[in-house]
Amino acid sequence: MSILNRPADGLLSVLLALRRALIAYGGQPEEDLLDLVAPPSVVTDGKPDMARKTLTRWKQLGFFSDVEGVIALSEPIARIRTDDLDGLRVAVLRLILAPENNGAVLAEDGDDAEGSKAADCTRALAWALIQDPYAFPSTYRSGEALQDKQGVKPRIFINDTRWSGFAEWAVFIGIAWSALQNLVPSPAFAVRKMLNDVFLDASELPQTDFFLRLAGVLPVVDGGSYRKAVEVRMSRPWRKENPNEVSPSLSAALLTLEAEGTLRLEARSDAPSRTLLGAAGRELRLISHLVRTGAA
Repeated sequence: MSILNRPADGLLSVLLALRRALIAYGGQPEEDLLDLVAPPSVVTDGKPDMARKTLTRWKQLGFFSDVEGVIALSEPIARIRTDDLDGLRVAVLRLILAPENNGAVLAEDGDDAEGSKAADCTRALAWALIQDPYAFPSTYRSGEALQDKQGVKPRIFINDTRWSGFAEWAVFIGIAWSALQNLVPSPAFAVRKMLNDVFLDASELPQTDFFLRLAGVLPVVDGGSYRKAVEVRMSRPWRKENPNEVSPSLSAALLTLEAEGTLRLEARSDAPSRTLLGAAGRELRLISHLVRTGAA
């Protein structure tokens, strides 16, 4: 299983509570930490099952450390200020996409065994970003119908519990946003927070370099290794991927970043370009260079 199966692998709210407890009280023996977060007087039947399941899964993913039975925040998480929610969201995003947590995504059969860690979430993120964000399913039933129509193997969602888990995690890590109970795949937050890794010391990049680097640090977007692994297991995708085009979801994210003043998208004459796509794959505009104009 993995983090989308919330009854077996925990909840985001519990993860945040465990973090706050460790910030407030420091490293704790596991049972003491569980008593802090899920005391018998509060938890139904006096069993801290959800807290324990959340702790177990996120120890595996690298959020917590366990040294001789003492639970603490791992070093990358401990460095984040208590009130830095964006920093925490980025750190969780990096853990979910970390290669050591996604062996099953790149495996030939895409097996989702217990050792797959974050693989089911990563596959769901990649699949969602392949879709038309302007017509993305709003319920598990419509999402189930879409994955059946596209011949997705292995199946991304097998029940509404995983669909709800995906919606929660996708919004938290900035791969999608929600509006009126609809989920819109658009990785604007995630892309914004990866711009330091993409631009490095440069202030502008030709589109070829930008998309290559972005795919390296955010491998669920166009050209990324996880994205490609999901694409090849879809027998009937909704549109044919073209390397000279930018998927509608990533196009929406880039246009959002331009509108907020973080990036400037330019189309320079005689320079290789790509086409941004909108709803239903409609062509919007060409871009040849991306200029960083604001801080991430």
